[in-house]
Amino acid sequence: MVHGATATLQSFAATYDRVAERTIEPGWISRGVARVRARALDRALISGADPTDSRQLAARACKLTSPSNRALLATGIERLLAAAVGPPSRAHLAPQRATVLSQADELRGLVALLRGQSPLYARGLAMLGDLLTDGTGPVYRGQPEALGSRLEEARCALAG
Repeated sequence: MVHGATATLQSFAATYDRVAERTIEPGWISRGVARVRARALDRALISGADPTDSRQLAARACKLTSPSNRALLATGIERLLAAAVGPPSRAHLAPQRATVLSQADELRGLVALLRGQSPLYARGLAMLGDLLTDGTGPVYRGQPEALGSRLEEARCALAG
């Protein structure tokens, strides 16, 4: 009798897992729309939108929290640090060297966090991506205090 109950329970669990996976994971259409609208969705997440509010936000949050995106952000921060100490380049927008170097320890800490295994929130990951790509932001046009403030805000958002 116990064997029958165990088999029924396992069957129920397997069915539940399949239904949950289809319900929770965004479909290919949502993922495609999220890819096209990535910047707008990132801005919404940065502003505090709940990723469960729409399928596109959920799909973007899945992409942002993926191991490949975390590695991409970590590499971007490492390149930013290298650009701050290396020779100037005419081919790329140069970061504010003094600003970036003043926050080097915090940036290295974020790299370690991104390369780690702890779960991170999509809002914080979107904030980091915005810092790296916004040519008018504190990395490229700001004061050390402004970058420090944004990095602290991103770190807090990463943890939830």
